Amino acid sequence: MNFADKIAELCIDKYKSLKKTGKPRDTEWTVLSGIVLKNEHCLKVVSLATGTKCLSSKELINTNLYDMGSRLSDSHAEVLTRRAFLRFLYDQLDQLLCLNKSQVFQFNESVIEFINGVSFHFYASHTPCGDCSIVPKFKKPASDTRDDDGHCLPKILKLEETVIEDKGIVVDGFVEDIHRTGAKCVATEKNQDLHLPGVNYHITGPLRTKPGRGDPTLSLSCSDKIAKWNFLGIQGALLSLFIPTLKFETIVIGSGCPFSMDSMERGLGKRFSDEYPLPKIYQSSLIFIHNKDDDRVNPCPSSIIWSSVRKVDTEIAVEGRKQGATTKNKKGNYLLVTRRNFLNNFFNIIEKHPKYKLLPRHPKKITYFHCKQWSKDYQKSWSNLKTIIKSWPSKPMHLQEFSL
Repeated sequence: MNFADKIAELCIDKYKSLKKTGKPRDTEWTVLSGIVLKNEHCLKVVSLATGTKCLSSKELINTNLYDMGSRLSDSHAEVLTRRAFLRFLYDQLDQLLCLNKSQVFQFNESVIEFINGVSFHFYASHTPCGDCSIVPKFKKPASDTRDDDGHCLPKILKLEETVIEDKGIVVDGFVEDIHRTGAKCVATEKNQDLHLPGVNYHITGPLRTKPGRGDPTLSLSCSDKIAKWNFLGIQGALLSLFIPTLKFETIVIGSGCPFSMDSMERGLGKRFSDEYPLPKIYQSSLIFIHNKDDDRVNPCPSSIIWSSVRKVDTEIAVEGRKQGATTKNKKGNYLLVTRRNFLNNFFNIIEKHPKYKLLPRHPKKITYFHCKQWSKDYQKSWSNLKTIIKSWPSKPMHLQEFSL
């Protein structure tokens, strides 16, 4: 079994081992995503998630005080598994600081480093929505479908694209159409989809937002978000105060979905810049059991979120909230992968870390937004990236200006 199939198999087997709660019913489908830790001794799944849903911009902007930092706007599997991975990293930091042991971290004097030989590998059962999903549909001339011995010839997998006036795609005679993505071009992008028949239905390159229950959302496509992680690191602003920049070494996409290496490389970075090296990209031959197909036509409304942590490893989310949560019983009702809980984890690490112990004087009065600004290097890198990706939108500021 090759490496890509090993990564996919580990994630699928871990999914099968979880309880049925939150999984699709007979006619429902979902997307699975996971992150696998590789060290000198083994491969191990450390985060896993399913999901296809997003909150609309209307729901997000009208967030009440109770939901500030406590409700997920984006519940796509790829985004949730990254959140579950952040939980894993916080738990590993806590173990290092309290117990002086960790699967991934070690101290070099007062500086936290990754243990030698540790790497992380990302899996998604479907091509990420957005630019990566704009994949050519190939056809072959009837005379070329078999070789001289009567064996079927392999499909052509490479597409040479040239753009005319930054609007349409000209392709060779082997391409009859392109696969569509539900993600819409960000309104501030100069170029927009043409919606012409065939290969010129979409344009490639622009940032896109995900659909959300019929209404537009403020959540960028998974292609855009994974590209951002590739540029800035998976760890985000808060964790970058404690640990080095962390990037995926490998990205594995499942089988049974449209896939093109050109589309993946373009979507995950090349449309923005050639200066950032991409992770190794593979397609596994394994198909996720709850993929969308002729029998599974309805998206599953719930998400499973699992982390390899010491407490509460599995959660179920519906409409961005913990399943069964109500506004009447507020305490403990928010998911552990929300901004609010990450802010709580952040202060927990600050209290124990020898270098940062005295940084905040009144942590419960400091907002999530202002904590992120402490990470000067990350914010500088983010500002530099925005000079390349000028149309990256910002969510309403009040959603980040909450405190504990």
